[in-house]
Amino acid sequence: MPSRALAARRHARRQRPFHHLFVLPALAIFALFVAYPIGWVAYTSLFAVSLHGVSHWAGLGNYRSVLDNPTFWIVVRNMFYWALITIPVQMVIGGLLAWAVEEYTHRSRALFRTLFFVPVITSVVVIAIVWSNIYAPYYGILQQGLSEIGIHFQTALLGSAGTAIFAIIIVNVWEWTGFSMLMYIAGLKTIPVQLLEAARMDGASGINLARFVLVPALSGVNRSLLLLGVIGTLQTFPLVFLMTDGGPDHASEVFGTYIFRHGFVLGQTGYASALSVVVLVIALVMTLLQIRFLGSKFSLKG
Repeated sequence: MPSRALAARRHARRQRPFHHLFVLPALAIFALFVAYPIGWVAYTSLFAVSLHGVSHWAGLGNYRSVLDNPTFWIVVRNMFYWALITIPVQMVIGGLLAWAVEEYTHRSRALFRTLFFVPVITSVVVIAIVWSNIYAPYYGILQQGLSEIGIHFQTALLGSAGTAIFAIIIVNVWEWTGFSMLMYIAGLKTIPVQLLEAARMDGASGINLARFVLVPALSGVNRSLLLLGVIGTLQTFPLVFLMTDGGPDHASEVFGTYIFRHGFVLGQTGYASALSVVVLVIALVMTLLQIRFLGSKFSLKG
C-alpha cells in the first residue's frame, strides 16, 4: 500500500510541470495586450516624444509638467464632480426604478424594463447628437419647453464654463441609469420571498422596508455598481468628446479627452503617456481603497 501511494506521488510530480502549460495562453494574452502596452507607455513617458519620431530624455519632466499644469487640476475636479454625481444618482434612481417595475408592473414588466434599458444600448453618437439639440440655446426642446411655462433663458448649457460638465453629467445619468436598474432587478431576484413577507408581517413598509431589508440585502449590487461607476468615470471619453470636446476652455475636460488632445492633436506623446500613467496610478489607488473598505468580492449577493 505505501508503495502504491509513493508511486502515485511520483506520477503527480512528473505530471505537475505540464499543468502550468494551460495558463500559458492566458499569460501570453496578458503580456501582449496588457503588460507590454503599460510598459511601453511608462517608458515613453520618460521621453519628450513627438509624432515625427524626434525624442530626447526627459526623466520625470513630463510628470512635473502634468502636476504643474492648471488644466490637469481642472480635469481632476471634473472627474470628481462626475463620480460624485453620476454614481449615487444612478444607483438611487436605478434602485427606485427596479423596485417600481418589479412591484407595480405585471403584464407590462418586460416593456418597462426594455424602455428604461434602451439608452444603455443606444449608440453614443446618437445620444450626443440628440442631447446637443435638446440643449441648443434657441431652438432646443429644453428651452422651448421652459418658455412655454414662463421660464425664459437663452443660456448655451454646453457653451458655458459653469454648466457644460454638469449638462453632460445629466446625459450620462440618463444613459446609464437603466443599467443600474437591471442590476438591482437581478439583485431583487436573489432576495428570499420569505424574508420580504416576514418583514411586511412585522410592519415594515416603504422607507423602513428599503432601509432595513432591501439595502442590506442588495449590498453586493451596491458594491458592484460603485466599482463599475469608478471604472466608468476614469474611462469617460466619447460622450464628452462628441458634445463639447472638453470645452469651453477645458471646462468639461476629462482624462480621456485631455490625453487624446495631447497625444494625437498636439503630438506631445511623452506628456500624454505621463498623463496615462497618472490615471493608471489613480485607478490603482481607487481600487485598493475599494478593496480595503468594501471588500474584494463583488456580486449580486451581499
